[in-house]
Amino acid sequence: MKKPLCGAILFFLLSGCYTPLNNSGVATTKPWLEVSGKRTGFDGKQYDSCYRFNVRFWPQEAAENIDLKDACISACCWRADKEEITLDFNKNFEADLAIHGRARKYSPAKITFKVSHSNLVNTTKVTTDPKGAVSNSGLIKLTYKEYENPARLAQIASHARDLENSRQVVLNASPKTASAKKRTAATRPAPPDYTELAKALVHRRAGAKIDAYFYQMDKTYKKQGAVFLLSDRILRARAGATAEEYTVSCQAKARTGIDAQHLRASTFSCGTWSVNVTAQTVTPDDKRAQMILGK
Repeated sequence: MKKPLCGAILFFLLSGCYTPLNNSGVATTKPWLEVSGKRTGFDGKQYDSCYRFNVRFWPQEAAENIDLKDACISACCWRADKEEITLDFNKNFEADLAIHGRARKYSPAKITFKVSHSNLVNTTKVTTDPKGAVSNSGLIKLTYKEYENPARLAQIASHARDLENSRQVVLNASPKTASAKKRTAATRPAPPDYTELAKALVHRRAGAKIDAYFYQMDKTYKKQGAVFLLSDRILRARAGATAEEYTVSCQAKARTGIDAQHLRASTFSCGTWSVNVTAQTVTPDDKRAQMILGK
């Protein structure tokens, strides 16, 4: 009689430490650890699950250094494929400092998650290193120090002056004849092409918000019992009024349907963005982009 009683008490004590997940049938040790799917064997025991970290960042810019899908934040990951995830907030520090002239170095530099599951108590567990790096509500709070590369900042400023001088030369030039116009056009150097830099800036500055937007769309589809499978995000840039200004349009390809057997290809807009490659700024240029940024 004592053994069953002790076992029941042990089970009660263990299960009391866990947080049940809404409608999942699986408990987790942290409220911000979600399990959206599981795989079970013939014996009914779970051998794999698809988990997601429902976390947020402060400052929000820290998320720009993380691939939210690969980090199991904007999409769930199967535990058999990824039992351990490391967020490296400083992986782009050297590149950002060299390209932009300014960069933040965050602390803690890295946060590691380890996910495991116990069939004994039907619970998925997550541990973090450093311990306490994520609050119970899912907030990852970081500190940072901003560094500058004076040589690169001077180069950027010089480049901006050169662009402005070139623009003024063109505006002030007034060829009197068509042949003079042709000679001027032939000798004028082609403006530099910064389309790839413009697209990279949108990815860096707004990518986290765009991922969060599609994650919410995925949740909406699931609530309706439908399927939303995001595949590619496509950025297209075109030159603006000046050499440093670009307009970048964002579209995402997905397959949607009432179930997995009835899927069709769909395209979704993820906003139009105005980019200044010299000032390193990205601003929303249409209502969709404003909605994604929460403005």
